[in-house]
Amino acid sequence: MDSQIIMESAGRLISMGLYVVTSFFFCRMLCCILPQKEGRFYDILIFISGIFIPGMVIDPEDMFNVTLDLVWLLLLTLFCFKGSVVSKFSVTAVIYPLIIALNFLVSDISLSIWLASGKSFPVDLAVTLLDGCIHILFWYLIYRTFVSRVRQASRLYSRNTWILLGIICLASLVSITGYIYYPPEETYKIWPCAIACMATNIGSLYLAGYFVNTIQQEMEQDNLKLQRVYYEELERNQTEIRRFRHDMNHHLLVIRDLFDREDREAAHAYFRELESQITPKNRCFCKNSVLNAVLNAKYSQAEDSGIDCFFHIDLPEVTAIDQVSLCSIFANTLDNAIEASRKIPEPEKRSISVKARIADNGFFSYEIKNEKRNKVLMEKGNYISDKKNKSEHGLGLSNVQRTVEKYNGTLHISYDDTSFTVVILIGNAL
Repeated sequence: MDSQIIMESAGRLISMGLYVVTSFFFCRMLCCILPQKEGRFYDILIFISGIFIPGMVIDPEDMFNVTLDLVWLLLLTLFCFKGSVVSKFSVTAVIYPLIIALNFLVSDISLSIWLASGKSFPVDLAVTLLDGCIHILFWYLIYRTFVSRVRQASRLYSRNTWILLGIICLASLVSITGYIYYPPEETYKIWPCAIACMATNIGSLYLAGYFVNTIQQEMEQDNLKLQRVYYEELERNQTEIRRFRHDMNHHLLVIRDLFDREDREAAHAYFRELESQITPKNRCFCKNSVLNAVLNAKYSQAEDSGIDCFFHIDLPEVTAIDQVSLCSIFANTLDNAIEASRKIPEPEKRSISVKARIADNGFFSYEIKNEKRNKVLMEKGNYISDKKNKSEHGLGLSNVQRTVEKYNGTLHISYDDTSFTVVILIGNAL
């Protein structure tokens, strides 16, 4: 009897150790999807929860444990992790069915084996240890498989992407919870549902990784476009410098000749004209070099089209909004404004006003207003181009909307017969 008690105690200790290891991989998985709040208190709370949440025993008609696990996981994500409420609900919808389905399968199969063995102690000890090993293996494989796929999800996903992911996994959550709340008489009939739920949510994690890769590829393409604009602007400036150097000897000869003839008034007039031509066109709108190049390129396009531009940009060199997203907002909205302004027949009535700043409270505010004469076209709630080839000439506002959603900001569009205004607000931009 004493040896059995000792083995039971040792088995419980080993089992607890296995669940501690499980907690490590489970918590690492959560922290890959959602950014953890800083602080030792949150570290401890997440780790302790990671021992009990994935190890909760789930039996048929066990409404208490099933509900407790759901509420505990949801509160954990809401209290200990950063991000929007929508993202935390979606993560709960992805992770919770995996926990419940796995725990029910392991518990029900272990019980069947134990009953078939005649309720023997060695089998009970073996299935208890096997339970812990299965949980370690499962969450280790989940972590290792998806750590690189979903690490950027919290930064890249928009609100709509999180909602889509949550809706996909909601069916698994409802089905597995409903089956355990109201199980059939033969509990093994729940096994296919549990396996299907696990497969669905693991597939959703693959889908989440696919979303991340797609968004990253689109960002890389946008980055390449911005780099092209930047280097085109540099090349244009270099061309201006080379042209000026090429003509410098001619200018010096003309000036020397005027001084030789003591025609100082003509020499000064020539100097003033030359000074106006060599004034650098590369204006400094802001401290961010890439954004400044984009603004210079758009300003030059507007100037060439006879558009009166007013730019007031007060942004620091580094912001919490990544460079590609920031440039995307300016480039897309300026392209739209320039295109609309060009359609005004009277050049003197073409104007664009751009204002952007980050306030002391960290809010990024952006407003662009342009005069227009063309009609604003909408299709299924989206603004569309009035060009013939709409597939190549979209208004780009969908890209701006996605960028704003990614940072949980707001986008407001207003227009009348003569003007079009876009206002963007994004918090925590510093």
